[in-house]
Amino acid sequence: MKNIFSWSAGVLALGLSLAGCKDALQIEPQQSINADDAYNTSQKVSAAVVGAYARLDDPRLYGTDLILVPELMASNGYITWAGTFQNYRQISLHTQISTLSNAQGIWTQAYNAINQCNLILNALPAVTDAGQRKQFEGEAHYIRGIMYFELVRLFAQQYQAGGGNTQPGVPINIVPITNTEQADVKLPRASVEEVYTQILTDLRTASTMLPTQNVTRASKYSAEAMLARVYLQQGNYTAARDMANDVITNSGASLVGSVAAVFANRNSAESLFEIQQNDQNNAGTSNDGLATYFAGYSPNGDQTVLYGRGDVYISGAFANQYGYGSGDVRGTDSLSAITTKKLIYLSDGNSRRNRLRTLKWRTYGQNIPIVRLAEMYLIRAEADVRAGNTASATADVNAVRTRSGATALATVTLDDVLRERQLELAFEGFRIHDLHRVNGIVIPAVAAKPATADSPAVPASPAVYASDQRFVLPIPQREINNNSLLTQNAGY
Repeated sequence: MKNIFSWSAGVLALGLSLAGCKDALQIEPQQSINADDAYNTSQKVSAAVVGAYARLDDPRLYGTDLILVPELMASNGYITWAGTFQNYRQISLHTQISTLSNAQGIWTQAYNAINQCNLILNALPAVTDAGQRKQFEGEAHYIRGIMYFELVRLFAQQYQAGGGNTQPGVPINIVPITNTEQADVKLPRASVEEVYTQILTDLRTASTMLPTQNVTRASKYSAEAMLARVYLQQGNYTAARDMANDVITNSGASLVGSVAAVFANRNSAESLFEIQQNDQNNAGTSNDGLATYFAGYSPNGDQTVLYGRGDVYISGAFANQYGYGSGDVRGTDSLSAITTKKLIYLSDGNSRRNRLRTLKWRTYGQNIPIVRLAEMYLIRAEADVRAGNTASATADVNAVRTRSGATALATVTLDDVLRERQLELAFEGFRIHDLHRVNGIVIPAVAAKPATADSPAVPASPAVYASDQRFVLPIPQREINNNSLLTQNAGY
Protein backbone atom coordinates (compact mmCIF):
# COMPACT_ATOMS: atom_id res chain seq x y z
CA MET A 1 0.00 0.00 0.00
CA LYS A 2 2.95 2.35 0.21
CA ASN A 3 2.53 3.31 -3.43
CA ILE A 4 -0.67 5.15 -2.50
CA PHE A 5 -0.46 8.68 -1.08
CA SER A 6 0.03 8.79 2.68
CA TRP A 7 -0.38 11.79 4.96
CA SER A 8 2.55 12.40 7.33
CA ALA A 9 0.62 13.91 10.23
CA GLY A 10 2.13 11.86 13.04
CA VAL A 11 3.35 12.71 16.49
CA LEU A 12 5.30 15.92 16.01
CA ALA A 13 8.88 16.93 16.71
CA LEU A 14 10.19 13.40 17.17
CA GLY A 15 13.86 14.16 16.49
CA LEU A 16 14.81 10.51 16.93
CA SER A 17 18.44 9.56 17.28
CA LEU A 18 19.96 6.27 16.22
CA ALA A 19 21.38 3.96 18.86
CA GLY A 20 24.55 3.18 16.93
CA CYS A 21 25.60 2.48 13.39
CA LYS A 22 25.59 -1.25 14.00
CA ASP A 23 21.84 -1.29 14.61
CA ALA A 24 19.34 -1.94 11.84
CA LEU A 25 17.00 1.01 12.16
CA GLN A 26 15.40 3.30 9.63
CA ILE A 27 12.98 5.90 10.92
CA GLU A 28 11.71 8.55 8.55
CA PRO A 29 11.33 12.02 10.10
CA GLN A 30 7.77 13.28 10.38
CA GLN A 31 6.80 16.85 9.58
CA SER A 32 3.99 19.02 10.85
CA ILE A 33 1.03 19.87 8.63
CA ASN A 34 -2.16 21.78 9.18
CA ALA A 35 -4.67 19.06 10.08
CA ASP A 36 -7.66 21.33 9.33
CA ASP A 37 -6.49 21.65 5.73
CA ALA A 38 -5.15 18.10 5.41
CA TYR A 39 -8.41 16.38 6.37
CA ASN A 40 -11.12 18.75 5.16
CA THR A 41 -12.57 16.69 2.27
CA SER A 42 -13.74 13.12 1.77
CA GLN A 43 -10.90 12.51 -0.65
CA LYS A 44 -8.28 13.70 1.82
CA VAL A 45 -9.69 11.61 4.64
CA SER A 46 -9.77 8.62 2.29
CA ALA A 47 -6.10 9.19 1.47
CA ALA A 48 -5.31 9.45 5.17
CA VAL A 49 -6.96 6.07 5.81
CA VAL A 50 -4.85 4.48 3.08
CA GLY A 51 -1.85 6.15 4.67
CA ALA A 52 -2.73 4.62 8.03
CA TYR A 53 -2.64 1.16 6.43
CA ALA A 54 0.68 2.04 4.79
CA ARG A 55 2.15 2.83 8.19
CA LEU A 56 1.63 -0.78 9.26
CA ASP A 57 4.25 -1.80 6.70
CA ASP A 58 6.91 0.25 8.48
CA PRO A 59 9.97 -1.88 9.38
CA ARG A 60 9.41 -1.12 13.05
CA LEU A 61 5.83 -2.40 12.81
CA TYR A 62 4.57 -5.41 10.83
CA GLY A 63 7.14 -4.80 8.10
CA THR A 64 9.73 -6.41 10.38
CA ASP A 65 9.81 -5.88 14.14
CA LEU A 66 6.30 -6.81 15.31
CA ILE A 67 7.00 -10.24 13.82
CA LEU A 68 10.77 -10.66 14.23
CA VAL A 69 11.19 -9.24 17.74
CA PRO A 70 8.62 -11.56 19.45
CA GLU A 71 10.32 -14.50 17.75
CA LEU A 72 13.81 -13.48 18.87
CA MET A 73 12.66 -12.81 22.43
CA ALA A 74 11.86 -16.52 22.73
CA SER A 75 14.54 -17.85 20.43
CA ASN A 76 16.10 -20.48 22.72
CA GLY A 77 15.94 -23.87 21.03
CA TYR A 78 13.86 -22.36 18.23
CA ILE A 79 15.75 -19.90 16.05
CA THR A 80 19.21 -18.32 16.15
CA TRP A 81 20.24 -14.80 15.25
CA ALA A 82 23.48 -15.06 13.25
CA GLY A 83 23.57 -11.54 11.87
CA THR A 84 25.84 -8.60 12.67
CA PHE A 85 23.19 -6.14 13.91
CA GLN A 86 23.80 -5.87 17.63
CA ASN A 87 20.28 -4.73 18.52
CA TYR A 88 18.74 -7.98 17.32
CA ARG A 89 21.56 -9.95 18.91
CA GLN A 90 20.77 -8.31 22.27
CA ILE A 91 17.13 -9.29 21.95
CA SER A 92 17.97 -12.89 21.11
CA LEU A 93 20.40 -13.10 24.05
CA HIS A 94 17.99 -11.28 26.42
CA THR A 95 20.60 -8.59 27.11
CA GLN A 96 18.77 -5.59 25.64
CA ILE A 97 19.11 -2.22 27.39
CA SER A 98 16.87 0.82 27.78
CA THR A 99 18.31 2.50 24.68
CA LEU A 100 17.44 -0.46 22.45
CA SER A 101 16.70 1.07 19.05
CA ASN A 102 13.92 -1.39 18.24
CA ALA A 103 12.02 -0.41 21.39
CA GLN A 104 12.21 3.26 20.42
CA GLY A 105 11.25 2.49 16.83
CA ILE A 106 8.25 0.30 17.68
CA TRP A 107 7.03 2.82 20.26
CA THR A 108 7.38 5.79 17.90
CA GLN A 109 5.86 4.24 14.82
CA ALA A 110 2.97 2.63 16.69
CA TYR A 111 2.06 5.96 18.28
CA ASN A 112 2.40 7.65 14.87
CA ALA A 113 -0.16 5.19 13.51
CA ILE A 114 -2.41 5.73 16.54
CA ASN A 115 -2.27 9.48 16.08
CA GLN A 116 -3.13 9.18 12.41
CA CYS A 117 -6.21 7.17 13.42
CA ASN A 118 -7.12 9.88 15.95
CA LEU A 119 -6.83 12.51 13.21
CA ILE A 120 -9.06 10.45 10.91
CA LEU A 121 -11.72 9.97 13.58
CA ASN A 122 -11.67 13.69 14.29
CA ALA A 123 -12.09 14.48 10.60
CA LEU A 124 -15.04 12.16 9.88
CA PRO A 125 -17.57 15.03 9.60
CA ALA A 126 -15.77 15.99 6.37
CA VAL A 127 -16.81 12.66 4.78
CA THR A 128 -20.16 13.25 3.07
CA ASP A 129 -21.07 9.68 2.14
CA ALA A 130 -22.53 7.85 5.17
CA GLY A 131 -21.37 4.40 4.09
CA GLN A 132 -17.85 5.60 3.40
CA ARG A 133 -17.76 7.50 6.70
CA LYS A 134 -18.80 4.36 8.59
CA GLN A 135 -16.08 2.28 6.93
CA PHE A 136 -13.37 4.87 7.59
CA GLU A 137 -14.42 5.04 11.23
CA GLY A 138 -14.22 1.26 11.52
CA GLU A 139 -10.80 1.16 9.88
CA ALA A 140 -9.38 3.83 12.18
CA HIS A 141 -10.66 1.98 15.26
CA TYR A 142 -9.25 -1.29 13.91
CA ILE A 143 -5.75 0.05 13.30
CA ARG A 144 -5.69 1.94 16.60
CA GLY A 145 -6.86 -1.14 18.48
CA ILE A 146 -4.23 -3.48 17.04
CA MET A 147 -1.47 -0.93 17.67
CA TYR A 148 -2.38 -0.65 21.35
CA PHE A 149 -2.52 -4.45 21.52
CA GLU A 150 0.99 -4.80 20.14
CA LEU A 151 2.31 -2.09 22.45
CA VAL A 152 0.85 -3.49 25.66
CA ARG A 153 2.01 -7.02 24.86
CA LEU A 154 5.60 -5.93 24.23
CA PHE A 155 6.06 -3.17 26.84
CA ALA A 156 4.06 -4.49 29.80
CA GLN A 157 3.72 -7.60 31.91
CA GLN A 158 1.16 -10.13 30.72
CA TYR A 159 -2.55 -9.64 31.42
CA GLN A 160 -3.63 -11.95 34.25
CA ALA A 161 -7.10 -13.48 33.96
CA GLY A 162 -9.13 -12.73 37.06
CA GLY A 163 -6.60 -10.21 38.36
CA GLY A 164 -6.86 -6.47 38.76
CA ASN A 165 -4.18 -5.93 36.10
CA THR A 166 -3.05 -2.72 37.69
CA GLN A 167 0.52 -3.25 36.46
CA PRO A 168 1.76 -0.40 34.22
CA GLY A 169 0.76 -0.69 30.58
CA VAL A 170 1.36 2.05 28.02
CA PRO A 171 0.03 5.60 27.70
CA ILE A 172 -3.40 5.94 26.09
CA ASN A 173 -4.10 8.90 23.86
CA ILE A 174 -7.26 9.13 21.76
CA VAL A 175 -6.99 12.89 21.12
CA PRO A 176 -5.44 13.94 17.79
CA ILE A 177 -2.08 15.73 18.05
CA THR A 178 -1.77 18.53 15.53
CA ASN A 179 0.82 20.88 17.03
CA THR A 180 3.92 20.85 19.19
CA GLU A 181 2.03 22.07 22.27
CA GLN A 182 -0.23 19.03 22.16
CA ALA A 183 2.77 16.78 21.52
CA ASP A 184 4.40 18.15 24.67
CA VAL A 185 1.53 16.98 26.90
CA LYS A 186 2.90 14.31 29.23
CA LEU A 187 0.87 11.15 29.76
CA PRO A 188 1.51 8.45 32.37
CA ARG A 189 1.34 4.75 31.67
CA ALA A 190 -2.24 3.52 31.89
CA SER A 191 -2.78 0.21 33.65
CA VAL A 192 -2.77 -2.99 31.61
CA GLU A 193 -6.50 -3.31 32.38
CA GLU A 194 -7.18 0.17 30.99
CA VAL A 195 -5.20 -0.52 27.83
CA TYR A 196 -7.07 -3.77 27.18
CA THR A 197 -10.36 -1.95 27.76
CA GLN A 198 -9.36 0.54 25.03
CA ILE A 199 -8.30 -2.28 22.70
CA LEU A 200 -11.60 -4.09 23.12
CA THR A 201 -13.58 -0.87 22.66
CA ASP A 202 -11.76 -0.13 19.40
CA LEU A 203 -12.03 -3.63 17.96
CA ARG A 204 -15.66 -4.12 18.97
CA THR A 205 -16.51 -0.79 17.37
CA ALA A 206 -14.59 -1.76 14.25
CA SER A 207 -16.44 -5.08 13.97
CA THR A 208 -19.79 -3.24 13.78
CA MET A 209 -18.64 -0.72 11.16
CA LEU A 210 -16.38 -2.56 8.76
CA PRO A 211 -17.75 -4.27 5.64
CA THR A 212 -18.05 -8.05 5.69
CA GLN A 213 -15.75 -8.29 2.66
CA ASN A 214 -12.80 -5.96 2.11
CA VAL A 215 -10.07 -7.98 0.44
CA THR A 216 -7.01 -5.73 0.74
CA ARG A 217 -8.16 -3.85 3.85
CA ALA A 218 -9.74 -4.68 7.19
CA SER A 219 -13.18 -6.28 7.30
CA LYS A 220 -15.67 -7.17 10.00
CA TYR A 221 -14.00 -10.56 10.26
CA SER A 222 -10.51 -9.04 10.50
CA ALA A 223 -11.77 -7.27 13.62
CA GLU A 224 -13.47 -10.38 15.01
CA ALA A 225 -10.32 -12.44 14.41
CA MET A 226 -8.25 -9.87 16.27
CA LEU A 227 -10.82 -9.87 19.06
CA ALA A 228 -10.43 -13.65 19.29
CA ARG A 229 -6.66 -13.15 19.63
CA VAL A 230 -7.08 -10.46 22.30
CA TYR A 231 -9.56 -12.56 24.32
CA LEU A 232 -7.20 -15.53 24.14
CA GLN A 233 -4.33 -13.38 25.43
CA GLN A 234 -6.59 -12.33 28.32
CA GLY A 235 -7.56 -15.89 29.15
CA ASN A 236 -11.20 -15.16 28.26
CA TYR A 237 -11.64 -18.48 26.48
CA THR A 238 -15.42 -18.35 26.09
CA ALA A 239 -15.29 -15.01 24.28
CA ALA A 240 -12.27 -16.13 22.25
CA ARG A 241 -14.15 -19.22 21.10
CA ASP A 242 -17.25 -17.21 20.18
CA MET A 243 -15.27 -14.83 17.99
CA ALA A 244 -13.18 -17.56 16.37
CA ASN A 245 -16.25 -19.66 15.73
CA ASP A 246 -18.07 -16.79 14.03
CA VAL A 247 -15.08 -16.16 11.78
CA ILE A 248 -14.79 -19.84 10.86
CA THR A 249 -18.52 -20.20 10.26
CA ASN A 250 -19.45 -16.95 8.55
CA SER A 251 -16.42 -15.18 7.09
CA GLY A 252 -16.25 -17.25 3.91
CA ALA A 253 -12.54 -17.87 4.53
CA SER A 254 -11.22 -21.40 4.10
CA LEU A 255 -8.01 -23.31 4.69
CA VAL A 256 -6.04 -23.34 1.44
CA GLY A 257 -4.14 -26.36 0.19
CA SER A 258 -0.95 -25.65 2.11
CA VAL A 259 0.53 -23.14 4.53
CA ALA A 260 3.12 -22.27 1.90
CA ALA A 261 0.37 -21.12 -0.47
CA VAL A 262 -0.78 -18.49 2.04
CA PHE A 263 2.64 -16.84 1.91
CA ALA A 264 3.40 -17.46 -1.77
CA ASN A 265 0.17 -15.82 -2.94
CA ARG A 266 -1.57 -12.55 -2.13
CA ASN A 267 -4.79 -12.31 -0.15
CA SER A 268 -5.53 -16.04 -0.22
CA ALA A 269 -8.85 -17.54 0.84
CA GLU A 270 -7.30 -18.23 4.25
CA SER A 271 -6.13 -14.69 4.90
CA LEU A 272 -8.23 -12.50 7.18
CA PHE A 273 -5.90 -9.50 7.12
CA GLU A 274 -2.54 -8.96 5.51
CA ILE A 275 -0.17 -6.09 4.78
CA GLN A 276 -0.03 -5.26 1.08
CA GLN A 277 3.49 -5.05 -0.39
CA ASN A 278 5.06 -5.28 -3.83
CA ASP A 279 8.55 -5.31 -5.30
CA GLN A 280 8.72 -1.51 -5.40
CA ASN A 281 7.08 -0.73 -2.06
CA ASN A 282 7.99 -2.92 0.90
CA ALA A 283 9.63 -2.86 4.30
CA GLY A 284 13.13 -3.34 2.96
CA THR A 285 15.50 -5.40 0.84
CA SER A 286 18.84 -4.92 2.56
CA ASN A 287 18.66 -3.75 6.18
CA ASP A 288 14.98 -4.37 6.91
CA GLY A 289 12.17 -6.64 5.79
CA LEU A 290 11.21 -10.15 6.83
CA ALA A 291 12.72 -11.88 3.80
CA THR A 292 15.90 -9.84 4.31
CA TYR A 293 16.48 -11.50 7.67
CA PHE A 294 14.77 -14.88 7.35
CA ALA A 295 15.65 -15.88 3.77
CA GLY A 296 18.93 -17.21 2.44
CA TYR A 297 18.66 -18.89 -0.94
CA SER A 298 19.53 -18.61 -4.58
CA PRO A 299 16.39 -18.85 -6.73
CA ASN A 300 18.50 -19.65 -9.79
CA GLY A 301 20.67 -22.18 -8.02
CA ASP A 302 23.82 -20.51 -9.35
CA GLN A 303 24.37 -17.68 -6.86
CA THR A 304 23.72 -14.98 -9.51
CA VAL A 305 20.59 -13.87 -7.64
CA LEU A 306 20.39 -14.05 -3.85
CA TYR A 307 17.47 -13.57 -1.50
CA GLY A 308 18.07 -12.58 2.06
CA ARG A 309 20.94 -11.99 4.43
CA GLY A 310 20.33 -15.29 6.17
CA ASP A 311 20.51 -13.70 9.60
CA VAL A 312 17.91 -16.01 11.17
CA TYR A 313 18.12 -19.76 11.03
CA ILE A 314 15.95 -22.49 12.51
CA SER A 315 17.03 -24.94 15.18
CA GLY A 316 17.27 -28.50 13.92
CA ALA A 317 15.61 -29.69 17.13
CA PHE A 318 12.60 -27.48 16.42
CA ALA A 319 12.40 -28.54 12.77
CA ASN A 320 12.46 -32.17 13.88
CA GLN A 321 9.24 -31.64 15.84
CA TYR A 322 7.40 -31.80 12.53
CA GLY A 323 8.80 -35.30 12.06
CA TYR A 324 11.82 -35.52 9.77
CA GLY A 325 10.85 -37.43 6.68
CA SER A 326 7.17 -37.39 7.62
CA GLY A 327 4.40 -36.15 5.38
CA ASP A 328 4.10 -32.85 7.24
CA VAL A 329 5.00 -30.26 4.59
CA ARG A 330 5.54 -27.64 7.31
CA GLY A 331 8.75 -29.46 8.26
CA THR A 332 11.94 -30.15 6.31
CA ASP A 333 13.62 -32.67 4.05
CA SER A 334 16.94 -30.75 4.16
CA LEU A 335 16.74 -29.84 0.49
CA SER A 336 17.31 -26.41 -1.03
CA ALA A 337 14.59 -23.83 -1.55
CA ILE A 338 14.21 -24.62 -5.25
CA THR A 339 13.96 -28.40 -4.79
CA THR A 340 12.21 -28.92 -1.46
CA LYS A 341 8.57 -29.89 -1.16
CA LYS A 342 8.55 -28.68 2.42
CA LEU A 343 8.27 -25.28 4.11
CA ILE A 344 11.69 -25.39 5.82
CA TYR A 345 14.67 -25.58 3.48
CA LEU A 346 18.45 -25.84 3.64
CA SER A 347 19.95 -22.50 2.63
CA ASP A 348 22.37 -22.18 -0.26
CA GLY A 349 22.31 -18.47 -0.94
CA ASN A 350 24.94 -16.70 1.16
CA SER A 351 27.91 -17.16 3.46
CA ARG A 352 25.60 -18.58 6.15
CA ARG A 353 24.59 -21.52 3.98
CA ASN A 354 23.64 -25.01 5.08
CA ARG A 355 21.26 -23.70 7.73
CA LEU A 356 17.56 -24.38 7.99
CA ARG A 357 15.28 -21.48 7.03
CA THR A 358 11.59 -20.86 6.41
CA LEU A 359 9.85 -20.30 3.09
CA LYS A 360 7.16 -18.26 4.83
CA TRP A 361 9.32 -15.18 4.25
CA ARG A 362 10.73 -15.76 0.81
CA THR A 363 10.64 -12.53 -1.26
CA TYR A 364 10.97 -8.86 -0.40
CA GLY A 365 7.72 -7.77 -2.03
CA GLN A 366 5.42 -10.50 -0.75
CA ASN A 367 2.35 -9.62 1.30
CA ILE A 368 2.55 -10.13 5.06
CA PRO A 369 -0.33 -12.24 6.45
CA ILE A 370 -1.21 -10.92 9.92
CA VAL A 371 -4.30 -13.01 10.70
CA ARG A 372 -5.28 -16.24 8.99
CA LEU A 373 -8.00 -18.82 9.45
CA ALA A 374 -5.75 -21.58 10.80
CA GLU A 375 -5.21 -19.47 13.91
CA MET A 376 -8.99 -19.30 14.44
CA TYR A 377 -9.22 -23.11 14.35
CA LEU A 378 -6.48 -23.33 16.96
CA ILE A 379 -8.10 -20.68 19.16
CA ARG A 380 -11.40 -22.56 19.03
CA ALA A 381 -9.56 -25.81 19.74
CA GLU A 382 -7.80 -24.37 22.76
CA ALA A 383 -11.00 -22.93 24.19
CA ASP A 384 -12.79 -26.25 23.65
CA VAL A 385 -10.09 -28.42 25.19
CA ARG A 386 -9.94 -26.15 28.23
CA ALA A 387 -13.72 -26.54 28.54
CA GLY A 388 -13.53 -30.33 28.26
CA ASN A 389 -14.86 -30.52 24.68
CA THR A 390 -12.05 -32.78 23.55
CA ALA A 391 -13.76 -34.19 20.45
CA SER A 392 -14.37 -30.81 18.85
CA ALA A 393 -10.87 -29.63 19.81
CA THR A 394 -9.38 -32.72 18.18
CA ALA A 395 -11.35 -32.10 14.99
CA ASP A 396 -10.07 -28.52 14.74
CA VAL A 397 -6.45 -29.47 15.38
CA ASN A 398 -6.69 -32.20 12.79
CA ALA A 399 -8.19 -29.80 10.24
CA VAL A 400 -5.01 -27.77 10.54
CA ARG A 401 -2.68 -30.78 10.62
CA THR A 402 -4.11 -32.84 7.81
CA ARG A 403 -4.18 -30.03 5.28
CA SER A 404 -0.37 -30.02 5.65
CA GLY A 405 -0.03 -33.80 5.44
CA ALA A 406 0.61 -34.30 9.15
CA THR A 407 -0.81 -37.40 10.80
CA ALA A 408 -4.20 -36.90 12.43
CA LEU A 409 -4.25 -37.23 16.22
CA ALA A 410 -6.65 -39.64 17.92
CA THR A 411 -7.31 -37.10 20.68
CA VAL A 412 -5.69 -33.93 21.96
CA THR A 413 -4.68 -32.46 25.29
CA LEU A 414 -4.05 -28.80 26.05
CA ASP A 415 -0.33 -29.41 25.54
CA ASP A 416 -1.09 -30.83 22.08
CA VAL A 417 -3.02 -27.72 21.09
CA LEU A 418 -0.32 -25.38 22.39
CA ARG A 419 2.32 -27.38 20.56
CA GLU A 420 0.28 -27.24 17.36
CA ARG A 421 0.20 -23.45 17.64
CA GLN A 422 3.99 -23.45 17.76
CA LEU A 423 4.21 -25.65 14.69
CA GLU A 424 1.54 -23.94 12.60
CA LEU A 425 2.26 -20.31 13.52
CA ALA A 426 6.06 -20.55 13.68
CA PHE A 427 8.01 -17.48 12.49
CA GLU A 428 4.85 -15.32 12.38
CA GLY A 429 5.35 -13.30 15.58
CA PHE A 430 3.45 -15.46 18.09
CA ARG A 431 6.25 -17.11 20.03
CA ILE A 432 6.82 -14.89 23.08
CA HIS A 433 3.16 -13.86 23.30
CA ASP A 434 2.01 -17.48 23.58
CA LEU A 435 4.66 -18.20 26.19
CA HIS A 436 3.61 -15.10 28.12
CA ARG A 437 -0.01 -16.14 28.43
CA VAL A 438 0.78 -19.66 29.67
CA ASN A 439 3.94 -18.57 31.54
CA GLY A 440 5.88 -21.06 29.50
CA ILE A 441 9.58 -21.80 29.80
CA VAL A 442 11.67 -19.55 27.55
CA ILE A 443 15.11 -20.72 28.70
CA PRO A 444 15.27 -24.38 29.78
CA ALA A 445 16.99 -25.45 32.97
CA VAL A 446 20.60 -26.55 32.75
CA ALA A 447 21.91 -29.41 34.86
CA ALA A 448 25.26 -29.05 36.57
CA LYS A 449 28.21 -30.71 34.86
CA PRO A 450 31.54 -31.43 36.50
CA ALA A 451 34.74 -30.24 34.93
CA THR A 452 36.47 -32.56 32.51
CA ALA A 453 39.84 -32.54 30.86
CA ASP A 454 38.30 -30.79 27.88
CA SER A 455 35.83 -28.38 29.48
CA PRO A 456 35.25 -26.42 32.68
CA ALA A 457 32.47 -27.20 35.12
CA VAL A 458 29.00 -25.97 34.28
CA PRO A 459 26.89 -24.76 37.22
CA ALA A 460 23.22 -25.67 37.37
CA SER A 461 20.74 -22.99 36.37
CA PRO A 462 16.95 -23.05 36.74
CA ALA A 463 14.42 -22.68 33.95
CA VAL A 464 13.48 -19.09 33.12
CA TYR A 465 9.77 -18.48 32.61
CA ALA A 466 8.08 -15.95 30.35
CA SER A 467 7.03 -13.89 33.38
CA ASP A 468 10.70 -12.96 33.85
CA GLN A 469 11.32 -9.23 33.42
CA ARG A 470 13.82 -9.73 30.59
CA PHE A 471 10.99 -10.78 28.25
CA VAL A 472 9.37 -7.34 28.30
CA LEU A 473 10.86 -4.53 26.23
CA PRO A 474 12.14 -1.39 27.96
CA ILE A 475 10.17 1.82 27.82
CA PRO A 476 12.48 3.73 25.45
CA GLN A 477 15.01 5.75 27.41
CA ARG A 478 14.34 8.80 25.28
CA GLU A 479 10.68 8.71 26.33
CA ILE A 480 11.67 8.35 29.99
CA ASN A 481 14.00 11.36 29.67
CA ASN A 482 11.31 13.50 28.06
CA ASN A 483 8.36 12.47 30.21
CA SER A 484 8.71 12.51 33.98
CA LEU A 485 5.38 10.67 34.33
CA LEU A 486 6.66 7.51 32.65
CA THR A 487 8.07 4.70 34.77
CA GLN A 488 10.61 2.21 33.49
CA ASN A 489 10.08 -1.54 33.41
CA ALA A 490 11.91 -3.61 36.00
CA GLY A 491 15.42 -4.63 35.07
CA TYR A 492 16.23 -1.57 33.01
